[in-house]
Amino acid sequence: MRIPARGPAAGATALVTVLLAAVTGCSPSGPSDGDDGDDGSKLLTALGRLADDSATKDVTFLDAVRVRKLSKGDAKRFTQVSQPASPLLNPYQPGLLGQQFEVTQINTAIDTGEAGHWSGSFDESAITKSLKSNGYTQTEKDGRTVWAHPGDTGATLQVSEDEISYSTRDSDSMAAVDPQEGSSLADHKDFRRAAECLGDVYRADYNPLSSSNPVRLAALGQQASSAAKNTEILCFVVKDDAAAGSLESDLRAVVSAESPTFDGTKVTVEKGDRPLVRAVVPDSATQRPGRLIISDVELWMTAAQ
Repeated sequence: MRIPARGPAAGATALVTVLLAAVTGCSPSGPSDGDDGDDGSKLLTALGRLADDSATKDVTFLDAVRVRKLSKGDAKRFTQVSQPASPLLNPYQPGLLGQQFEVTQINTAIDTGEAGHWSGSFDESAITKSLKSNGYTQTEKDGRTVWAHPGDTGATLQVSEDEISYSTRDSDSMAAVDPQEGSSLADHKDFRRAAECLGDVYRADYNPLSSSNPVRLAALGQQASSAAKNTEILCFVVKDDAAAGSLESDLRAVVSAESPTFDGTKVTVEKGDRPLVRAVVPDSATQRPGRLIISDVELWMTAAQ
């Protein structure tokens, strides 16, 4: 889900395509208007489960407990943001985790297209039975006992009653979900900056950019004080104050030109080291969370042009 460097409209279209692919793959509620949040500590805790070499990947965090509570009021409205973005949950491929596994067993998830970590309440016996039936055996890798397929094909997993970690890389290690002290995504300055910007979110989608792009990291977060009141927060970590000012102007122009789509949006800038542009976009009770990368994509496209 990499966002292309700023360029022609074709680049913006590619941005929307990759973001859509990720979204379609929930403590106390957040602030009522989304303007202020906490320091993003739940998100930062989850980011601490992935090694910082995942900073080049698209990363999705989900507080599944909270989104399930919100969905009781209107499950259809939360469809686009209610599932972890994990290759293990691909509906078009047979699952490794067994027929008894249900997504509702997951409480929190942090995933990339190659690795992830879930916390929850899992039937360890049923999952290991399914892994065995798929040819998996237990083995030692990097000082930990994991489930792996002979020949290192497919995912490598570590399973317990309350945690599942996995990697779909070449399967020679679980380094992606075993960060060394000080080297997790929570320690990565851009990811931490964006987490603090997003605040108390039940979902966050991170999209890294190349170092040559004025926007270095883009993130979308979802906050909700109730099922009827959702706020989407866009956070862009940019390379310098000039780029921040330019993006701020562009976003404000889109909000004005596309009225009433983004009415009520507040765009702000924080300058200094790792400047940040933040757009807080309120949803109405009829709008589905995730709309900024599903249907109302103009703000995202502005960041890609």
